[in-house]
Amino acid sequence: MFLSYILLNSFTENLPVALALCIVPFILGWIASYIYYKVSKLQSDNAELKLKVDEQTQAITDLRMNVAKVEADLETRSKELHKTKDALILCESERNALREQLGPEALAALQAKARETRVRTVTFAGKEYAWDDLQIIEGIGPKIAELLQNAGITTWQILSMTSPYRLREILDAGGPQFNTHDPETWPHQAALAADGKWDELKKLQDELVGGKAV
Repeated sequence: MFLSYILLNSFTENLPVALALCIVPFILGWIASYIYYKVSKLQSDNAELKLKVDEQTQAITDLRMNVAKVEADLETRSKELHKTKDALILCESERNALREQLGPEALAALQAKARETRVRTVTFAGKEYAWDDLQIIEGIGPKIAELLQNAGITTWQILSMTSPYRLREILDAGGPQFNTHDPETWPHQAALAADGKWDELKKLQDELVGGKAV
């Protein structure tokens, strides 16, 4: 009886210590587990973020390469455009020089000859045209023919001597309903018509769509 009392009294006195010895390891273990979970999650999140950063870095590198390629292409095309413009200006200068060599009298003679030959007609592709009718040219309709005549281009021969660059200027000045047309082949067509090469003109026009080469 006395021994039981001593043991009970001893256990009662050391109860806080015993409880502490049981609870503290549990709390420490829970804290350690929580910290391990958080650290693992942070490591996983960091790995995902690193992967996304790598993907974005690669995408930016690809975009920069594409931009550099486009810039190089633009520079090349810009140089080609400048060369083409220079060639057009040179052709225009040569044409003007030829016109000056012909002189106003020769040009007037050509226009007078055109007036004399207007009564002539030609049958082409199953249709009858007045001589020097600009509408025989694939891509030229009544409105464009009138526009060209107002600009002094009244015959096939004059049209054949006019550069596509000058024709585009006339079309642009005529307004948006005209500047969509492509006059690149008109001088060549006019030269064939002026020389009476109807078979060659027909063959050429069969290869065109609205006056444009395809």
